Amino acid sequence: MDLVSWLPAAVIAVGLLVGVLVEPRRLGHGIVLTILIGLVASLGLVYSGDALRAVGGDETLAIGLLVVFLLVVAGVAVLGAFLVVNAITMWRKEGLGLAPGISGLAGVAIAAYVVAGVAAVVFNLSALVPWLLFIGLPAAYVAFIFVSFLIYSLQYVWFSNRFGRPVDAVVVLGSGLGGGERVTPLLAGRLRKGRQVFERSVRAGRSPVLVVSGGRGEDEQVSEARAMADWLAGDGFTGPLELEDQSRDTAENLEFSGDLIRADERSGRVAVATSDYHAFRAAIIMRKAGIRGYTVGCRTARYYWPSATLREFIAILLEHSRVNLVIVGLLCLPLVLYTVNIVTSAFG
Repeated sequence: MDLVSWLPAAVIAVGLLVGVLVEPRRLGHGIVLTILIGLVASLGLVYSGDALRAVGGDETLAIGLLVVFLLVVAGVAVLGAFLVVNAITMWRKEGLGLAPGISGLAGVAIAAYVVAGVAAVVFNLSALVPWLLFIGLPAAYVAFIFVSFLIYSLQYVWFSNRFGRPVDAVVVLGSGLGGGERVTPLLAGRLRKGRQVFERSVRAGRSPVLVVSGGRGEDEQVSEARAMADWLAGDGFTGPLELEDQSRDTAENLEFSGDLIRADERSGRVAVATSDYHAFRAAIIMRKAGIRGYTVGCRTARYYWPSATLREFIAILLEHSRVNLVIVGLLCLPLVLYTVNIVTSAFG
């Protein structure tokens, strides 16, 4: 392989870097990053294949490719099993709910697909192959977008946590209160992360304000903002504090908090503190709300993170539902046509 083979990857990498520097809060960067990783991996496989063929001929190359394929299948199977186990753990610790249900269903679907694929190969079930291929088309698209979201969101949160610049305002996003009035460990983590950014900005010579954002839910005795403000007071916080206590979701959190910040005549950069699994979607919403800055994320319990991340991904898919429905619909067409053909043949 010559250097010219790497030119497309280099061009994509430069374009990605420029895009991230201009505006990092875009899922499209994750898609480009995943394409770049796939291209580099493909070039690496070609290079490795040439090396294997030079050492042991076509037979060695075939064995190497088989090993890579089996490792991929094993990795997918392990992922499915992990998601099922994670769902069981979530049910034990958190009870029945949407998040563990999503994790469990995803794990069962992945495991079933792998088992069907292995059965088709081992038992020569040729009738299964078209079904697996056609079902795999929309599934592959969703998996690709999820991998793009996961890789880029992890990088975004790591970078903003480590290298986030001083700001003029910090917004801490609320979450449900324990017992309807108590700050939970998850919410306390967000408050500590927000205070950390606040104090870092003070040390840098800024005079930031801290905004706690969250309204009162139907099962809550006080607003989340009020509970967060009381928690901060008990933790010794004495800096400028604003309460936004009308919002009901992340979009309203950021819209109403942005209004408070502008009313305070602060037009600089803003840092939004939330949980790590939620940080990138909050950054996307923050961009759409026209708020300059970045989000930071506090760590979440390991058992909770996978299901919560899947839930965030589904929320992003729904926020771009028109585009995703069109693409998934087109990718489902071969499956629909094949099914219609089977049915008409059976009753024809």
